[in-house]
Amino acid sequence: MIDQVLNTVIVLLNDHIGTSAPDVILGNLSMVDSVQVDSENSIADRVVLSVVNIQQESTLRNMAANRQIFDNSGLPRGVARNPGIFLNIYLLIGANKSQYNIGLQRISQVISFFQRNSIFTVSEIPNLPDFGLEKIIFDLHSTNFEELNQLWGIMGGKYIPSVVYKMRLAYIDSIEEGMEIPLVKTIDAQFNNKTL
Repeated sequence: MIDQVLNTVIVLLNDHIGTSAPDVILGNLSMVDSVQVDSENSIADRVVLSVVNIQQESTLRNMAANRQIFDNSGLPRGVARNPGIFLNIYLLIGANKSQYNIGLQRISQVISFFQRNSIFTVSEIPNLPDFGLEKIIFDLHSTNFEELNQLWGIMGGKYIPSVVYKMRLAYIDSIEEGMEIPLVKTIDAQFNNKTL
């Protein structure tokens, strides 16, 4: 699912930039200094989008495992399955351009694109399978010099014009139905040994 979301966003981003050939690709920025012979997937002279971290959204972790769902005829059923996962995916977008000023221009275009399109709904990304996604939000993630140094140190390359975004609330849920459980129909409460 992550690759499908990112590939769709890359298509929209390439349309926004408007170059004759796609300029933005999904790739590994740690390979900036390596020699690549495959021209189609080469990150040379491209804007490269890399995933640099994936985290679970901790504030949305406590979802019930037992749920009520409705079958095709509209009748409720109880199912037990592990709750879905809300993810925060950190993206490093670097302009690996041979001309520095073009790289700065591309980073400006990326920022402009996400400023105008910070929220994507399922209707805007129609080719996704049904994972329970409602929306995907892109937030500019500010990094200080120390974090930037550590990030590019991990990537093993020299700094190029770049920006970090946090793609949040990407929801992944298994497609499996789960184990059927009975619905709660009554609740018996006792107060001072008396049934209410």
